[in-house]
Amino acid sequence: MTQKKAPPNTQQEFLNVESNQDLVLKLFRSYYRSHQNTGKLFDDFPDFFLVKPIVLKDTDLAVRASDKLIIEDCVHRAQERKGHVGVSKWRNPKLNYYWLELSAFPYVLGDDVTQNNQGEFFYVLSQFIEHTKKNPKMYGDLTAEIDSDKDLALMLAEINKRGSKLQSMLPHYSHDMLVKYNPNWPIGEVNKLLQTLKATDQSWCEVFFEHIIYVMSKKQ
Repeated sequence: MTQKKAPPNTQQEFLNVESNQDLVLKLFRSYYRSHQNTGKLFDDFPDFFLVKPIVLKDTDLAVRASDKLIIEDCVHRAQERKGHVGVSKWRNPKLNYYWLELSAFPYVLGDDVTQNNQGEFFYVLSQFIEHTKKNPKMYGDLTAEIDSDKDLALMLAEINKRGSKLQSMLPHYSHDMLVKYNPNWPIGEVNKLLQTLKATDQSWCEVFFEHIIYVMSKKQ
């Protein structure tokens, strides 16, 4: 999910999961069937919105077999978690065209982190960090050395910055529509978080993973 601007008019209509089906079907048929990727339609809808998966089960939405598989897979995963399909809009400024990417929401630990859901992942990570700060006896306080470790401070700031992008969608979607995790942080949930963090492609994430392991090992 990318950071969003306050959406007026048509953009606001796209954000309403109870009434956006006609707009979404028009968009998808234009994009996947007519292969249009620019114009007013694409300018008017927000960078991110949710749609009920049942809306996208229309087999006439796409022509290419690969597009059909992408839509069907995302719809299936969204239905399995009783959630929604997230639609992210991206733009190539040099060539002036847009493209769409789909994700299953809410984000749950274990999902691969992509440019479409990294805001949700880092939000969940920031919640775990805050949990350790308030409950240091469980896993240790991940922020304990922030005043003396400049690199740690930079990493924590970056995590909070990326995670804060989710806040811009909360006026439009409830918290549980965007992310789902256990706020008590049992060890199984923490292991999923660690595995996902280590698998991300930013090198500093692996450094922060090692920091978590170091802090947790001191509690044993």
